[in-house]
Amino acid sequence: MAEATPERDKVMSDGIKVIVALSGGVDSSVAAWLLKQNGYEPVAVTFKMWRLKSDRTQADSIDRARRVCELLEIPHIVADIQDEFEEQVVRRFANEYLSGLTPNPCVGCNRCIKWRNLLKLADEHGAQKIATGHYVRTDFDPATGRYRILKGLDNSKDQSYALWQISQTALARTLFPLGELTKVAVKKIAAEQKLVTGQLAESQDVCFIPDNDYRRFLAEYVPEEVARIGSGELVDESGKILGRHDGFYNFTIGQRKGFRIGFKERRYVKTIDAANNRVVIGSDAALLVTGMTIDNVNWVSIPEMDNFSGRVKVRYNHTGVECRGRRIGENIFKIEFAKPQRAICPGQSAVIYRDDCLLLGGIIRRAE
Repeated sequence: MAEATPERDKVMSDGIKVIVALSGGVDSSVAAWLLKQNGYEPVAVTFKMWRLKSDRTQADSIDRARRVCELLEIPHIVADIQDEFEEQVVRRFANEYLSGLTPNPCVGCNRCIKWRNLLKLADEHGAQKIATGHYVRTDFDPATGRYRILKGLDNSKDQSYALWQISQTALARTLFPLGELTKVAVKKIAAEQKLVTGQLAESQDVCFIPDNDYRRFLAEYVPEEVARIGSGELVDESGKILGRHDGFYNFTIGQRKGFRIGFKERRYVKTIDAANNRVVIGSDAALLVTGMTIDNVNWVSIPEMDNFSGRVKVRYNHTGVECRGRRIGENIFKIEFAKPQRAICPGQSAVIYRDDCLLLGGIIRRAE
């Protein structure tokens, strides 16, 4: 969505009510402003999602969102979804992490929390569309009859990787006002329109772990489950015991610290055996793999098929690698990399692109 809309598009958007997710930050505030500038009738919603030790941070966000709505003269809704957020996102994250996976909670949250509740509110308030401040674009492909997700114009801020689980039904009703803008342009609009005051920190990837310390969070959130894990074996690739550790949950694949013993050459976590509380370490070269298996696949911009090719990202900041995929089971695919890749983490998302177009995504189950 451009800042200035041609008159014919303005006519199309006039009178269309949109439920827009508004956190009170720069991106969502500018998204709401753009919607109103382009003739839509935005209704802002701020979600209360996580019970913090101090509610001050959440209260501040709600207050900022309220002030933006007063400035834009648009309605503001505060929706308390803390219970379902904890059940669907936080508890699931803890369970998966303590089973040896490295989950990305934001991916599931977008689908089962944010989009589900935005669409629910849209239906309740008679709104045809919903909108968010993600840096991503969409279009409709008449050849396939599918809505496509495209990377945001600002590649450094592109957020398409976290949206691969969004359904076609949801995409048909979703607007991304920032998709055609750069972060610099968005900040400029926010400053010119006085949408935010002061310097706001960039939002965290995992909102309920603001310091990014997963170990501390787990110890506080599920202390009894963590205590039951206890210490375990640190072994090499042949199974030789090298030492002991304080629990497998303290490690992620590719990690090279926290072993409590020294080595002549650097050693990295290669695999995590949660069932036996065992951590396997090896050389950097041992982390390289030629492929992986993914499941829970969601076909986004293309119809389902048995074989595909594209460029896969195995983590948010991964540059991607050319790959080929083939079906090996019910919604299970084997991915072969054009070049070996390092530190593939089960539980993370694998997202396949062709140029700027997000084709499909799935959950990594194991490295091959």
